[in-house]
Amino acid sequence: MPNDGIELFVGLIESIDTPGAVDACRRLLSIDERIRADRFKFERHQRQYIFAHAMLRMALSHAAPDVAPTEWSFSTGRYGRPFVASPRQATALHYSLSHADGCVACVVSKHEAVGVDVETVSRRVAPLSTALRFFAPEEVETLRGLPEPAAIERFFDYWTLKEAYLKARGFGLNLPLDAFAMRVSREAIGISFKPDIADDPAGWRFSLCSPSPSHRLAIADGSRAAGGLRIIRNAWPLQEAAE
Repeated sequence: MPNDGIELFVGLIESIDTPGAVDACRRLLSIDERIRADRFKFERHQRQYIFAHAMLRMALSHAAPDVAPTEWSFSTGRYGRPFVASPRQATALHYSLSHADGCVACVVSKHEAVGVDVETVSRRVAPLSTALRFFAPEEVETLRGLPEPAAIERFFDYWTLKEAYLKARGFGLNLPLDAFAMRVSREAIGISFKPDIADDPAGWRFSLCSPSPSHRLAIADGSRAAGGLRIIRNAWPLQEAAE
């Protein structure tokens, strides 16, 4: 795996949920993961969890081919951030995992400060009222100036970018969403912080994409690498699950 890369894996459930796929993926999971999957009330949420966590295991094995997908184990650190606990020779790999209705995504890198978030874009959301509760004033003002279709799109830009940043920092929801603001333009995506937040905006790179017309995905790169890390898009690694 390149030292200067972020490996991105994305799977759309309607494409990957083929006959036998969920059973093949379930076999890759640990006993604890299978128990968690079985706790979901709705089958679609159970299948989504299975696909997401199997994809993570296959993505890590793509980066470390000597480790089988079933051999990975995980733990959580401060604020609940998950990390690779074993095997020891591969603990230098870092990851971020996200899933929304109909889509699963993960990133893997040798740099710790990477995060991914994917959300289902809902046309029923009230962008301004939600932003007033959670977002920074600069973001609220931008949304005020946009017509509703564009405001909804920008709302999900902000939401996914903010979540990706929090995952990259390992803060979870321990840092309020209004403590930092995203700036999105055709030229670049930037971030700014309240004065009491110890972070440097120049150290971050962000990207946005739409895996489908119904999904928005953001990646946060806090590696401080010159120009940002290269993002390598990978297809759903289903064949590896079946082997």
